[in-house]
Formats: sequence, structure tokens, C-alpha cells
Amino acid sequence: MIFISYSSIERGHPSIVLKNIRKIVGSLPKQLFKAIMKNLLFYFMSLTLLVFTACNDDEMDDVSGKVTENISYYKGTQSPGDVWEWTLDHDNNTFTTVWDYGTFDDTSDDITIEGTYETLVTGYLKCTINNVSPANQDIPDDGSAYFYAMHLPGVAMIVKPEGSIKGDLIATVAAGDCADVAGNYNYILTAPGNGEAYDPATEEAYGEVSIVEQGEGVYAISGNKYSLDCANEGACTLNSSITGLPTASCTENGSVVIQSEDQVTAVEGQFTAAGVMMLDMGKGNGGVLAFKQSATYEFTDLVGHDMFGFAYMPNNNDEKTAAVQLTFEDNGELVLGNGAKINNIHTGELDADSVSLRIDGIADGMLDGDITFPGDLGTNFVGAMLSYEESRMLVVSSHDPEGSPFILVLIAK
Repeated sequence: MIFISYSSIERGHPSIVLKNIRKIVGSLPKQLFKAIMKNLLFYFMSLTLLVFTACNDDEMDDVSGKVTENISYYKGTQSPGDVWEWTLDHDNNTFTTVWDYGTFDDTSDDITIEGTYETLVTGYLKCTINNVSPANQDIPDDGSAYFYAMHLPGVAMIVKPEGSIKGDLIATVAAGDCADVAGNYNYILTAPGNGEAYDPATEEAYGEVSIVEQGEGVYAISGNKYSLDCANEGACTLNSSITGLPTASCTENGSVVIQSEDQVTAVEGQFTAAGVMMLDMGKGNGGVLAFKQSATYEFTDLVGHDMFGFAYMPNNNDEKTAAVQLTFEDNGELVLGNGAKINNIHTGELDADSVSLRIDGIADGMLDGDITFPGDLGTNFVGAMLSYEESRMLVVSSHDPEGSPFILVLIAK
């Protein structure tokens, strides 16, 4: 057996390497020499073809703009106005998230959290923390702090802090492009600025915004905001215009900022090609999740879909966020979403008490209807829906029979 040391040949083009190997084996018997050279020639021709193909594929990716790394980026909002930026590395099943406490221009209080994630049989992700920088006693890295998430690739990811960091829902939106920003949107307030004191019945619960491009990467924002009691011709405690906002600027990847006259950031946002956007107004001002309006939306777009996500109850002191499942069916007269709380997010075990969401009307993707709780107790709701290619999302603002608010954010698997 003959051993050829890697150190005895130069690195470089295959023809150079082949030449050096010929020198080494040149003194061998003729038949053995020919056999070795034949096999080596085949090997190097194959290697050259492989390298050429790989390089050519990379060039094609560069031309098409295709993302060559299997990484997803999301940006989201959490009560009372904190911004989270998430990165998922799907090849290594790792995540990195940066938590901004709502002080947009001050990064000194930002916390970077890293860890690994796994996909549960229910479709939810479990993200386990293994590093926190700077170290924070409220966010341990010993496995007692983690996140659950429902992920719709390229569209949105909804996150539930769990364990020792159990808390408010985080609604995030995938990276997009500045071309995705302009349009008319329906929004639901998913991150109340006043947290446990929030009352959607008389405070801002939903609305609509128009985002108009005024120049390259510069946008004007206007709209209307409503309290939940405006639905179904109710008392309508809050019905006012959204005016006077400074123009928004799109930086890159569909990320938007609104700055005051003295160049202080007042709002951060994220937009994506699927027609989903989020705006965070800073600490104490909360944030919203929104979908582009469409006259072609029908509530029957939800029929036949099992939708998973979270119910967020900002007034609760302990269990603020619970995993839920709803299945939408058309009974010939109404579209109903029937489901329950998921007691075990790992197995999908449902609670015995069920709820029913009945859709009464739709206009440009904005829904209204009623929710029936155990005991036939009912409340009204307002919601916004997304129907984009095969993707479905639904965001609902309502309250339980005792008057405590809850917000549903659901994704079709």
C-alpha cells in the first residue's frame, strides 16, 4: 500500500496537484502507475466539475437575489412597547433574539438571548435559552427559561415567553422589502401600552391605516382607531383619526422607523411581502399587528383550516398567554371556529371546555362576530385576517364574559 502525504503536494488547481502526484509515483512499476493515474484523473475531473457547478449555482443565487443561507429574520412588538428581533438558523436549529426595552435609540439596555430550538409534534417550536448577554438574573440560562412559538415561515412568528420568564405575547413579522410597505392595513392592538390596566371596550382595540409613499423610501401614515364597543353599532367610546405622525423611512428589509423633528426614534416597524406588518410605538405606547386590506377576502378562506396560536390575556397576573387551537367549518349558514385551550403544548391535549367563534361579517379583511364560552355566555369580537397564497392568519380582539380582555393570534399550519 502506498501513502501519499497531503503535505507532500501543493494546494491549488487540480492540474497542479496531479502534476505533483505524478512526480511522486513516477518511479512505480508501469502497470501500477497507469492504474493509479487513471483513477486519480477520474477523481480530479469529477472534483473540478463539482466545484464548477457549485460556483455556478452561487452565481445564479447572486443574480436572482435568492437567500443562500437557511436563516429567517423577524421583528416584533411586546407590551408595553418593547421590540424583539429574532433570527432562526434552520440548519443548526439555533436562535438569537435581541430584546429592546422600548428605548429605541439607547442600545445599552438591550439583552441578547441565544439558544436552541426544536419542533414539537404539535407544530409549535420550543426555544431553550443557553446564553444571555449581558447576564440577567431575571433571564436564567439553566433551562428554566424558554419560549414557545408558532412559526409561519416568511410571514410571521408568534412567541410565548415561558418558564421563569413567563409573560406578555410577542408578535413578530418576517423581513421583507421596502417595496412591501405602501398600502392600506387593518390592525389589531396586540401589545397594550398600559398592560394589566388595558380595557379594549373603551380604549384603542383596532383600526385601519393608510401608508402612502411620498418619495423613495419615505411614507406618510394616516388612519382611524376604534374601541371594541364601536363594533356592531355599539356606543363607540373611541373613534378618532390617526394624524400628525412624522413621515416614516424604510431602511432595508422592510424595516421602518419614524423619527421626531429632533431625530429621536418614536416608532419602529417591520413589513413583509405577505402583507403583514407590525408597528411598535415605544415603551408605554404599545404596538399593533396588521394585515393588508383586500376586497377579495372571504371568511370562507378560513374554512377547512386548523389554526394554532395563542390567547393573550394582558390583565392576568400569572398565566398571560395560553396555547389554543381552532378549526373553522362552514355549516351552510355561518362560518364557525370551534376549539379550546391546549393544555399540553407538547402533545396537543385539548381542554374539555370549548369555545366557538362565529363570524358575522367581513369588509376588506376586517371581521366581526361573537365568541361563545362554556355556559353559552357570549361576547363580541373584532378581527383582521390574512389570506396570502397558502398562508392564513387571524388576529382577534375581545373580552371574556367577566370583561377581561383577550387577544387571539392564530396561524394555519
